[in-house]
Amino acid sequence: MPDETLDRSSLERLVRALKQARVQRALSVDEISRLVKIRTVHIERLEEGDFSFLPPLYIYSYLKKYAAELGVGDDALLDACRNELGVSASNFSILPPAQVVTESPRESASEPRGKTRRWPVVAAVAAALILAVLIFLLFFSGIF
Repeated sequence: MPDETLDRSSLERLVRALKQARVQRALSVDEISRLVKIRTVHIERLEEGDFSFLPPLYIYSYLKKYAAELGVGDDALLDACRNELGVSASNFSILPPAQVVTESPRESASEPRGKTRRWPVVAAVAAALILAVLIFLLFFSGIF
């Protein structure tokens, strides 16, 4: 029996691996869509092997981001997919690399942010000073 991977294109192999990895992790299309920030309908079309709904550069970017999130594929397979889509390496270098999120938004929100947390204190002090000056002026102007 001939090797099944030889009969398939790189895109077909990657898409099949992506879908298998998603199913093995018990992730729905909606869940993976939220994780990789790609519309659900686009994930569905990618998994169906439909690459005609967006320009090839976007398709490749979506596939690369999806693969990075699930830990699927290697550089050689992704390069082969890029070549099949007709995306040159120079065109793709303008896009930022896909990043895998390793923490939940709740974890990052609980971490201190440094100086950005000081603005409420500064605003409260400034408001108190303005109020004190207004009361002082009203008191000595005879209105109070």
